[in-house]
Amino acid sequence: MLKSSTIALIASTLMVLSGCNDTSNSSQTQAPSSTQATSPTWVLTSAPAGDVSVTEAKASASEGDQIVIRGRIGGRRSPISSESPIFTIVDLELEYCGQFSADGCRTPWDYCCETPETLTMNSATVQVQGSEVDLTAAGLEPLDEVVLIGVVGPRPDEQVLTINAAGIYEVGG
Repeated sequence: MLKSSTIALIASTLMVLSGCNDTSNSSQTQAPSSTQATSPTWVLTSAPAGDVSVTEAKASASEGDQIVIRGRIGGRRSPISSESPIFTIVDLELEYCGQFSADGCRTPWDYCCETPETLTMNSATVQVQGSEVDLTAAGLEPLDEVVLIGVVGPRPDEQVLTINAAGIYEVGG
């Protein structure tokens, strides 16, 4: 009899605990969805390996290639917004305005101190894949260094490089 009483007690305890676990599981289920709202699936927690610079990618990437590329958000007065999943990156070797001197440029990320030809040779367009992409809510800003993984889009000529990004890692972010 003692054994069946013990078994009944254990079974009752397990039922109570499983009821508690259901409550905590629903809390745990809710926590990731709120975290997911601030950290979308395209936000990477570590940098993908094997990255190349923007200029290296422009020299060798072909449409459809899987690519990991590193650059700095910039190249336009408004290179990033919350309304669009598209932004531009610039090769890290190209200095942004005032990077090493205080020139008083109010929008250094637009690279206005460079010629349009130089900027074109050293920049790429990125389109983040996924639904409800809000780049600024994810914490991305002009001049942020990023490493992204994606697929090279159409290349009508060697000056055009578009990356359909599946993941972005903000360096130092």
